[in-house]
Amino acid sequence: MGTSDTALILQRLLAITDTGLSFAASDFDRERYADIRDNLNQLLSETSHLEPDELSDLLRPTDFYATPLVDVRAFIVQQGKICLVRGQQEETWALPGGFCEVGLSPKENIVKEIQEETGFQASVVRLLAVFDSNKFQPQSKQYVKLVFECQLKEGDFQPNLEIAELSFFDPQDLPLLSEKRITKEQMQLLWDIYQNQQEQYID
Repeated sequence: MGTSDTALILQRLLAITDTGLSFAASDFDRERYADIRDNLNQLLSETSHLEPDELSDLLRPTDFYATPLVDVRAFIVQQGKICLVRGQQEETWALPGGFCEVGLSPKENIVKEIQEETGFQASVVRLLAVFDSNKFQPQSKQYVKLVFECQLKEGDFQPNLEIAELSFFDPQDLPLLSEKRITKEQMQLLWDIYQNQQEQYID
């Protein structure tokens, strides 16, 4: 069993213990779940290769039923090139997008993210893919990544608090990607779906 497999098992066990702590019917059960969580914390701290901030995020208890986070991304193509953004103080690139905010639908969230990061209004064409982060980029939390084909409307890009640069890249000549957000394999899948008008990819 590899390190990534062990991390996924520990991730799953932590989610189960957090759910148990939230819904346990007795003090005895809560005490047992808390003891299990303490031992999992120690095991993960000793075996994980996660960065300190990622480890701290993973070990932070939840007070609700543990579920994956939802991430939305925009796949925007103009003249055969894909829109990517580079965050402030970062050297890597990613599709525009971010975590879903409470109170907004996934479609509303991606339109909001595009406007905030690029300065452009946008419309959603269709859902291209539903990715599981545990399959493509295992990390401290599990994410469900929804990637929408979008079209830019009026607007103008200006560097902002989040994004330093926006550019369009040939799908066969992509820059260094932020692998935690999007991988080359995912980009190739998305391009194939877009180019060939294939059905959505769903993990």
